[in-house]
Amino acid sequence: MAEALGLAASAIAVIELSAKVAALCLKYSTAVRNAESDINWLQSRVKSLHTAAEGVRRLLDGPDGATLETSRELLGSLGGCSSQLTQLQTRLDPGKARKMRLYGFRALKWPFDRNEIRNIIVDLENYERTITLCLHVDQA
Repeated sequence: MAEALGLAASAIAVIELSAKVAALCLKYSTAVRNAESDINWLQSRVKSLHTAAEGVRRLLDGPDGATLETSRELLGSLGGCSSQLTQLQTRLDPGKARKMRLYGFRALKWPFDRNEIRNIIVDLENYERTITLCLHVDQA
Protein backbone atom coordinates (compact mmCIF):
# COMPACT_ATOMS: atom_id res chain seq x y z
CA MET A 1 0.00 0.00 0.00
CA ALA A 2 2.87 2.36 0.79
CA GLU A 3 4.30 1.64 -2.66
CA ALA A 4 1.04 2.69 -4.28
CA LEU A 5 1.03 5.94 -2.29
CA GLY A 6 4.63 6.65 -3.33
CA LEU A 7 3.75 5.93 -6.94
CA ALA A 8 0.70 8.20 -6.77
CA ALA A 9 2.82 10.95 -5.21
CA SER A 10 5.39 10.58 -7.99
CA ALA A 11 2.66 10.77 -10.63
CA ILE A 12 1.27 13.91 -8.99
CA ALA A 13 4.77 15.45 -8.95
CA VAL A 14 5.15 14.76 -12.68
CA ILE A 15 1.72 16.27 -13.32
CA GLU A 16 2.53 19.44 -11.38
CA LEU A 17 6.02 19.84 -12.85
CA SER A 18 4.86 19.23 -16.40
CA ALA A 19 2.17 21.89 -15.97
CA LYS A 20 4.77 24.37 -14.70
CA VAL A 21 7.19 23.59 -17.53
CA ALA A 22 4.38 23.93 -20.11
CA ALA A 23 3.46 27.32 -18.63
CA LEU A 24 7.08 28.46 -18.80
CA CYS A 25 7.26 27.32 -22.43
CA LEU A 26 4.21 29.42 -23.16
CA LYS A 27 5.89 32.42 -21.57
CA TYR A 28 8.98 31.89 -23.73
CA SER A 29 6.94 31.37 -26.90
CA THR A 30 5.46 34.83 -26.57
CA ALA A 31 8.78 36.50 -25.71
CA VAL A 32 11.34 34.61 -27.82
CA ARG A 33 10.76 34.40 -31.54
CA ASN A 34 13.95 32.73 -32.78
CA ALA A 35 13.33 29.42 -30.97
CA GLU A 36 9.59 29.07 -31.57
CA SER A 37 9.76 25.58 -33.12
CA ASP A 38 11.91 24.23 -30.25
CA ILE A 39 9.59 25.77 -27.69
CA ASN A 40 6.48 24.31 -29.34
CA TRP A 41 8.18 20.93 -29.67
CA LEU A 42 9.11 20.85 -25.98
CA GLN A 43 5.69 22.11 -24.95
CA SER A 44 3.88 19.37 -26.90
CA ARG A 45 6.09 16.65 -25.38
CA VAL A 46 5.51 17.98 -21.88
CA LYS A 47 1.74 18.09 -22.46
CA SER A 48 1.77 14.46 -23.67
CA LEU A 49 3.76 13.45 -20.62
CA HIS A 50 1.28 15.32 -18.44
CA THR A 51 -1.59 13.35 -20.00
CA ALA A 52 0.19 10.02 -19.43
CA ALA A 53 0.92 10.90 -15.79
CA GLU A 54 -2.74 11.86 -15.32
CA GLY A 55 -3.67 8.41 -16.63
CA VAL A 56 -1.40 6.76 -14.07
CA ARG A 57 -2.90 8.83 -11.28
CA ARG A 58 -6.47 7.98 -12.33
CA LEU A 59 -5.63 4.29 -12.63
CA LEU A 60 -3.95 4.19 -9.22
CA ASP A 61 -6.81 6.10 -7.60
CA GLY A 62 -9.30 3.61 -9.06
CA PRO A 63 -10.72 0.59 -7.27
CA ASP A 64 -8.04 -1.77 -8.61
CA GLY A 65 -5.11 0.59 -7.97
CA ALA A 66 -3.51 -1.56 -5.28
CA THR A 67 -3.43 -4.68 -7.46
CA LEU A 68 -1.72 -3.20 -10.52
CA GLU A 69 1.64 -4.96 -10.63
CA THR A 70 3.12 -3.35 -13.73
CA SER A 71 2.28 0.19 -12.68
CA ARG A 72 4.26 -0.32 -9.48
CA GLU A 73 7.35 -0.64 -11.64
CA LEU A 74 6.84 2.96 -12.76
CA LEU A 75 8.25 4.44 -9.58
CA GLY A 76 11.79 4.67 -10.98
CA SER A 77 10.62 6.11 -14.30
CA LEU A 78 8.41 8.68 -12.60
CA GLY A 79 11.28 9.68 -10.32
CA GLY A 80 13.63 10.16 -13.27
CA CYS A 81 10.96 12.04 -15.17
CA SER A 82 10.31 14.27 -12.19
CA SER A 83 14.03 15.01 -11.91
CA GLN A 84 14.25 15.90 -15.62
CA LEU A 85 11.22 18.20 -15.34
CA THR A 86 12.69 19.88 -12.26
CA GLN A 87 15.90 20.59 -14.19
CA LEU A 88 13.84 21.97 -17.08
CA GLN A 89 11.84 24.18 -14.76
CA THR A 90 15.04 25.50 -13.17
CA ARG A 91 16.59 26.35 -16.54
CA LEU A 92 13.37 27.86 -17.90
CA ASP A 93 12.49 29.91 -14.84
CA PRO A 94 13.17 33.50 -15.87
CA GLY A 95 14.76 34.50 -12.58
CA LYS A 96 17.21 37.36 -12.28
CA ALA A 97 20.04 35.28 -13.71
CA ARG A 98 18.08 34.56 -16.91
CA LYS A 99 17.03 38.13 -17.64
CA MET A 100 19.17 40.43 -19.68
CA ARG A 101 18.96 44.05 -20.73
CA LEU A 102 18.17 44.69 -24.35
CA TYR A 103 17.51 48.29 -25.43
CA GLY A 104 16.19 49.21 -22.00
CA PHE A 105 13.70 46.32 -21.83
CA ARG A 106 13.98 42.99 -20.12
CA ALA A 107 14.05 40.14 -22.61
CA LEU A 108 14.03 36.39 -22.22
CA LYS A 109 16.67 34.28 -23.88
CA TRP A 110 15.92 30.63 -24.76
CA PRO A 111 18.38 28.66 -22.57
CA PHE A 112 18.77 25.61 -24.87
CA ASP A 113 20.47 24.92 -28.18
CA ARG A 114 18.96 22.63 -30.84
CA ASN A 115 20.97 19.49 -29.91
CA GLU A 116 20.25 19.90 -26.22
CA ILE A 117 16.52 20.22 -26.84
CA ARG A 118 16.59 17.09 -29.02
CA ASN A 119 18.17 15.09 -26.18
CA ILE A 120 15.61 16.40 -23.70
CA ILE A 121 12.76 15.52 -26.08
CA VAL A 122 14.12 11.98 -26.55
CA ASP A 123 14.30 11.52 -22.76
CA LEU A 124 10.75 12.81 -22.26
CA GLU A 125 9.44 10.57 -25.05
CA ASN A 126 11.10 7.55 -23.42
CA TYR A 127 9.46 8.37 -20.09
CA GLU A 128 6.11 8.79 -21.80
CA ARG A 129 6.46 5.47 -23.66
CA THR A 130 7.32 3.64 -20.45
CA ILE A 131 4.33 5.13 -18.65
CA THR A 132 1.87 4.40 -21.45
CA LEU A 133 3.20 0.85 -21.91
CA CYS A 134 2.65 0.12 -18.22
CA LEU A 135 -0.83 1.62 -18.42
CA HIS A 136 -1.68 -0.62 -21.39
CA VAL A 137 -0.39 -3.75 -19.68
CA ASP A 138 -2.33 -3.08 -16.48
CA GLN A 139 -5.51 -2.19 -18.33
CA ALA A 140 -5.32 -5.45 -20.26
